[in-house]
Amino acid sequence: MRKALAELIHARLAPLVAEFVPNPRDFFELQTTPDPAKGDFALNAAMKLAKPARTRPLDLAQKMVAALAAETAWFTKVEAVPPGFINLFLTDEAITRELGRFAEDAEMGLRRDGRPETVVVDYSSVNIAKQMHVGHLRSTIIGDVLARVLSARGDRVIRQNHLGDWGLPMAMVLWKATPLLRDLEAKGLDPARELSLAQLETLYREATRACEAQPEAAAACHDILVRLQNGDAVLLQDWRTITRLSMREVYRLYEELGVLLTQEDEAGESHYRDSLADTVRQIRESGHLVESRGAQCVFLEHFKAKDGSPLPVIVQKSDGGFNYETFDLAAILYRIHALKASRLIYVTDARQALHFAQVFDVAHVCGWTKDPGRPVTLEHVPFGSVLGEDNKPLKTRSGENVKLADLLAEAVERARAVVEEKNPDLPEETKRQVARMVGIGAIKYADLSQNRNNDYVFSFPRMLALQGNTAPYLQYAHARICSIFRKAGLPADGAFGPPRLGHPAERALALKLQELPTAVAAVAAELRPHTLCNYLYELATQFTSFYDQCPVLTCEDPARKQARFFLCRLTQRVLARGLDLLGIDAPREM
Repeated sequence: MRKALAELIHARLAPLVAEFVPNPRDFFELQTTPDPAKGDFALNAAMKLAKPARTRPLDLAQKMVAALAAETAWFTKVEAVPPGFINLFLTDEAITRELGRFAEDAEMGLRRDGRPETVVVDYSSVNIAKQMHVGHLRSTIIGDVLARVLSARGDRVIRQNHLGDWGLPMAMVLWKATPLLRDLEAKGLDPARELSLAQLETLYREATRACEAQPEAAAACHDILVRLQNGDAVLLQDWRTITRLSMREVYRLYEELGVLLTQEDEAGESHYRDSLADTVRQIRESGHLVESRGAQCVFLEHFKAKDGSPLPVIVQKSDGGFNYETFDLAAILYRIHALKASRLIYVTDARQALHFAQVFDVAHVCGWTKDPGRPVTLEHVPFGSVLGEDNKPLKTRSGENVKLADLLAEAVERARAVVEEKNPDLPEETKRQVARMVGIGAIKYADLSQNRNNDYVFSFPRMLALQGNTAPYLQYAHARICSIFRKAGLPADGAFGPPRLGHPAERALALKLQELPTAVAAVAAELRPHTLCNYLYELATQFTSFYDQCPVLTCEDPARKQARFFLCRLTQRVLARGLDLLGIDAPREM
């Protein structure tokens, strides 16, 4: 509805302002009003355009009102109010007409106008030979939502999992693991079956302690690194074994979380190992490479040292080696040229903000993003930390990072207790499935519903609550609607209607349903999933108000009953679609 209404407003008002505004469409932004008494939508275009029009905002608003007042198929009233706002009151017929169109659209209005973009979303970025912990949760699920949303909008989305699978940490694992691999092979055992990710992590910790205490151990690991990077066949095979063993557990957790990353999306540091020298060459050819103390650097004017001098970004060390910046710059070149992407999105914690700001600036000054035929945008999506009840980063009692596998298992176990309490008569298999949906959904939603820039306190009691802005509340609303159709003996996917409005709660729900495309478009533009969470919570709350005030199963008017079934069915569809975009299951019973 908002799109059709925006087009109408542009067609009627553009001629009034075209002489002094080059692109009037940008000024006709529809805003929902917090008070229905002040209209269904409001425009502040006159406030923005009064200065270039050289007139008072209220005078311009009154001219705009006159141009819109004749649209009686849309408006019952259009009014200008001081200091220059325009309030729009929609007809019930306009709302039901657009609601019917919204319901008939299989895409629910989510497809955007214009040519689709190719978008790379870089997220999760796990490290080989290390178990996923709570610190990996935010990047993994925020990135997954952004990829889902952009795909739903019609863009070609390429997921990239930038694995930490190369460099000194991998050499340290190999130093400890290679003798163990040889011993298992000598016994005729398959290392990929015999070793676990937890054992590999233990080996990495042992290697770290040894390298800190023993210079000969550090030298041995450096030697392995050189041999690995030079293509030692045995080391490469061991590296592949360790990588696949690590990722086996990672993909188990992805499946548990409902995250859509696959092996085809892997593009770790090793993916770019053969293009690092060429990356440095391209920087040199751009004229921005400077040698400083034997290292190859790019000095950036936007980043200053304390003395005011430009800070360097080192892209090749004095010993000829490469660093994280070089790998990320190589990835940018690959994604622009090989993947043909025009939008690159990186989802990492806020501590990496400076790193990406500098890497992006290098790409900009080298001209890689400035192709007039296909300009490229680089966007960092930072996020805060997950805190414990003590407002410190969430840790175990021993001070270690909480393992993600343990966190998910506890969530499902706690959700099972909630299901047992609320609906003990459910079949055992249904209880198990619902507990998984609710437990995993609760963890994801508690994270996604926060402004990603903020830290948040992890609390199982809050996230599993059936009241408030939680996943169980939304899931229960969905299940409740499904139960309405079961009680009525009707298929939940049946056709109902046509829609008709007679009660304020019906009208409010009909308007709220049609805000889904706006919420999804905002997530795509601003890369903030909590916008969609807030919308779904408002929708579920609006449905509860409707259901409390407007009897459905006991309604005696057949036409009105069909119209209310229509609203129930459409709410169920929108909740399910919204939860799916968040990667959260929508149970049909709880």
